[in-house]
Amino acid sequence: MLLFGLEKGETDLDAVGREIQRMEKLVDDLWRVSLIPILKRFDIHDAPLLDHWQPASRSVPCLIGLSTGHPKLTGEGRPIMTSDLVLFSESAGFARTRSRWYRLGQKANAGGNLQ
Repeated sequence: MLLFGLEKGETDLDAVGREIQRMEKLVDDLWRVSLIPILKRFDIHDAPLLDHWQPASRSVPCLIGLSTGHPKLTGEGRPIMTSDLVLFSESAGFARTRSRWYRLGQKANAGGNLQ
């Protein structure tokens, strides 16, 4: 969420710029999904692996799971909650959040936990 129009009319222009860049990457990926055949659509082998994942929700759909290879949330098998879920294909094994692609590993057990 970007905050602007604060008490003194301040806007975090750096944050606005970062959000524009994130949204431009998302739009590029959405165009790729719509224009390229499914088997050639994605080169996501470097995307973080989300293992023991399960759908979750905040005020928007997201995923929770154990992340490995995330560029900002480092570590192996680290419990995370993703940003807003934008694209999701369990059968193809990928998800696109507002921030990045995820490869889907093993799905969590029913009522599963992140341990």
